[in-house]
Amino acid sequence: MKFNKLAIAAAVCSSLATPVYAGSELETLLMLLHENGTISNEQYQRVLSEAKANQQTVLDEKKEMQSALDQATKVELNVGKGGLRMKDREGNFAMKIGGRLQVDSAWYGEDTDAPGSQLGDGTEARRARIYVQGKMYKDWGYKLQYDFTGTGNKGIKDAYLTYTGLEDIELKAGNFKDPFMLQEQTSSKHITFTERSLPDAFSAGRHIGLMASTKHQHWTAAAALFGDSVSTASQSEDEGWGAAGRLTYAPINEKGRVLHVGLASNYRTASANDSVQFKQQAETHVSGVSIVDTGSIANVDSTLKTGLELAAVAGPFSTQIEYIRTDVERTGTDLAFDGWYAEAAYFLTGETRTYKKGKFAGIKPNRHFGENGMGAWQLAARYSTINLNDGDIDGGEADSITLGVNWFPNPVLRFSANYVQVLDIKGGAHNNEEPSAFQLRGQWAF
Repeated sequence: MKFNKLAIAAAVCSSLATPVYAGSELETLLMLLHENGTISNEQYQRVLSEAKANQQTVLDEKKEMQSALDQATKVELNVGKGGLRMKDREGNFAMKIGGRLQVDSAWYGEDTDAPGSQLGDGTEARRARIYVQGKMYKDWGYKLQYDFTGTGNKGIKDAYLTYTGLEDIELKAGNFKDPFMLQEQTSSKHITFTERSLPDAFSAGRHIGLMASTKHQHWTAAAALFGDSVSTASQSEDEGWGAAGRLTYAPINEKGRVLHVGLASNYRTASANDSVQFKQQAETHVSGVSIVDTGSIANVDSTLKTGLELAAVAGPFSTQIEYIRTDVERTGTDLAFDGWYAEAAYFLTGETRTYKKGKFAGIKPNRHFGENGMGAWQLAARYSTINLNDGDIDGGEADSITLGVNWFPNPVLRFSANYVQVLDIKGGAHNNEEPSAFQLRGQWAF
C-alpha cells in the first residue's frame, strides 16, 4: 500500500510539474491527495514547494518570451482620423500618412451685357493631396506633400526638414509657406469659407528657404530667408530672394476663449524679369477668372508686404480681421495696394474653434452624425475688399460679401455652401460689374 501511495504521488507530481495545470488547480489536487491519505504531510509540503518553484520558472520564461517579442515588434501602428500612423516604442521614429480631397461645384450670376464677364459654371477637384510627415532620431522632422491637381514640380507643396534639438527653437529648411497672413497660415482644411478672402492676392506663397521659429502658449515668433519656389522654371538670370517675419501674441488662450493679435512683414526682390503681378478671383476658383488684375508690372525692384491680424474666440462665436498693404518699389513712381477683410462665425451646435500656436486648427464635433448626434453646424459671414488701383495701374477695386454654412459630420468630413456677392467693381477689365457665385464643397481630410 505504501508503494502504491508513493507511486501515485510521484505520478501526480510529474504530471503537475508541467504548465498544463494552473497554479490553483495544482494546489487543489495536492490538497485532496493529502486529505485522503494518499501522500504524507512531508510529501505534500515537498511536492507543493517543487510545483510552486516550477510555476515561477514557467512565468519567468513567459516574461522572457514576451520581452523578446516586444523587441522584435518595436513599431506600433494605429489609424487616426483615417490616416495611418507608425512609431517605434522608444520614440525615436514616427511617421504619418494623410491627405485631403476637396471637390467644388459653382454656379455664377453675372451681367449679361458686360463684355468682360465670362464666368462659366462647373466643377473641379480643388485639392487632391497626399503627404508623409514624421520624425527621425527624435530631433529631426520631415514633411513631403504633393497635390495631384498640379503637374510635375508644380504639384510639390511642402517639402522640408526640421530640427528641434535646440531649446524652444525649431529650424526648418526646404520648400514651405512664408510666415505671413493668418488666413494663409491656417490650412485650407480649416479656413471658415471655401476660399480665402480677396486680400489673399497679396499672399506670399511657398519658397525654398530657412526659417527659425519659436512657439509658446501665448506667443509665437518666426523669421526666414527665402530664394524662389520649387515650381520656378530654370532661368539664365539670378532669381529673386526674400525675407519674412511674423510675431503673434495671445494674451487669452484657453479652450473656448482666445484673443489673438499679430504682425507680419514680407520683403522680396523682383524675379529675373523684374516684374510682379497681383490678381484675385471672386472668392471662388472654379471659373478661373480674376475680377481684379494689375497685369504684369514692369521695372520692379522689390515689394514689401505688411499685415496686421486680429482674431477672437468666445465659445461657439469666432471672429477674424486682417489688413494687408503691399508697397511696390520700381523705376519711376512707386505703387501701393491694400485690402482687408472681417469675418464672423457661430456654431449652432455649441462647438468652439480650435486655436494652436498662432493659427487655427480643425473642428471636432461634440457628437458625430449617426452616433446619436447631428455633427457640427456653423454659420459664417465675411466682408472683404481689395484695391489694385494706383498711379498708372488700373487693376480694379472690389468689395464682396460672403455667406457660408458648414457641416462637419465627423472630424474628417466637411460639407460647405457659400454665396458670394461682389459689389460694384471700380476700374480694370470688369469695371462696373457685380458678379455673384454659389459654391458647394465636399471635403475629406485624413
